[in-house]
Amino acid sequence: MHRFRPLASYRYDTALVSPDKLMSPPATPRLADLLKDKQPGYYIYQMTFEDLTGAIRRVDGTYGILELSLGDLKDCTLDVETEAPDVRDHILSHEQTIPAGTQITSDDVSSLVGRPGTGPVWGISVQNKLNVPTIQKGPLRSEVTDKSGVVHKVWQVIESEQMKRIASSVETSQLIIADGHHRIARAMKKLSVSQQGSTVNLLSFITDLAELQAEIRPIHRCFKTRLDRDEIMNRLHQHFEVEHISGAEIMHYQNLDSLVILLSDLALSIKPSAAYGFKNDAFLSQSISRLLEARSTQYLTDISKLRDKVISDPTKVGLINRPVNIDQIREAAINNKPLPPKSTMFYPKPLPGLILGDRLAF
Repeated sequence: MHRFRPLASYRYDTALVSPDKLMSPPATPRLADLLKDKQPGYYIYQMTFEDLTGAIRRVDGTYGILELSLGDLKDCTLDVETEAPDVRDHILSHEQTIPAGTQITSDDVSSLVGRPGTGPVWGISVQNKLNVPTIQKGPLRSEVTDKSGVVHKVWQVIESEQMKRIASSVETSQLIIADGHHRIARAMKKLSVSQQGSTVNLLSFITDLAELQAEIRPIHRCFKTRLDRDEIMNRLHQHFEVEHISGAEIMHYQNLDSLVILLSDLALSIKPSAAYGFKNDAFLSQSISRLLEARSTQYLTDISKLRDKVISDPTKVGLINRPVNIDQIREAAINNKPLPPKSTMFYPKPLPGLILGDRLAF
């Protein structure tokens, strides 16, 4: 089960440090650069940004300490339809993890708490109980614009009734993990081998599913293969409808009706038969990677960098995935059919330096 606790956080003084340091704080910050809130509370974190279409969006969420322990979420209203035989889980993953990322290397539970700079675990409330815009905010603690033009604002909530409301809203909801799957997996693995009653604490950012305005951007693949071009084309034609497309179309991949494969100077549109049952490009790209005997896979979000890698090395293949939408993410999590690892990137992300947590090493 989980609890959601307030904290009196350390925060970088935005008058003293640059946005770059807020984005990637050092593991051991200088005390002189920090502010420390005296009173525990929750934090309202707001991000206002321009999406890829030029529209203005806003993401509102709440920071706190997510305390995890083993057991059912008894007070949660499970008012969701699911194909899974048992969806009693209170923490739901929309994405699989990589085994190497879930290894426990220490018996110290505190090692599972991300160091300053890793950012929070991002959870999405399935039951939509937070309704952050209606929460009575306290004083504005920070406001900064990052190098991408995203405006970040932080308020602290210290009024007792508002704090009770926030805690209850999160603690009686199931949470879909948007970011931080490996930290959650390590935490649950640690709890499974710990004494009864053990807990793990994770700095977390919680948003409502219904009101989420974050952009969900795809993560593309670049991998090596032993296959030559003729064999690659032969295998693709056996299973898919394959068409050549132009370089200009690649840059508008999100508007295409197919996944795109890059082979040196070639760009190919790949369409599977409906009989294959692929619901999104995340699963399709996983299948293609296996078909083409992928190895040494790299994950990229920048299309230009992906093209450069493929053009410079004829043994490399690029896969350009279209975005997965929030309904597909919800479906994957609720039905316990998580997407392949590294399928999605939620944008923008909170700046780690604006809320560092209440446990630091100097």
